[in-house]
Amino acid sequence: SDGWDRTSQVVSLASLLLDPYYRTLDGFAVMVEKDWLSFGHLFADRMGHGESSLKKTYKQSPVFIQWLDCVWQLLQQFPAYFEYNENFLTT
Repeated sequence: SDGWDRTSQVVSLASLLLDPYYRTLDGFAVMVEKDWLSFGHLFADRMGHGESSLKKTYKQSPVFIQWLDCVWQLLQQFPAYFEYNENFLTT
């Protein structure tokens, strides 16, 4: 992936830490759109869904889930700084 996955992870995590807008519901949606969807993250390939799941490949890596775990860890440490909570991340 030449670092594409890690770039999305690091940039969106830094945005979350540095800009309180991304800790709001609207900001979270904008961040996922900007740093993951528009950047071309290969969700199906990384999660092993679809045709690519029939053959295990090196492309499978739950990078987005790992990032969500980072967000969850921050929520656990600083809940008052976020407009959303754990339920938002899991539903």
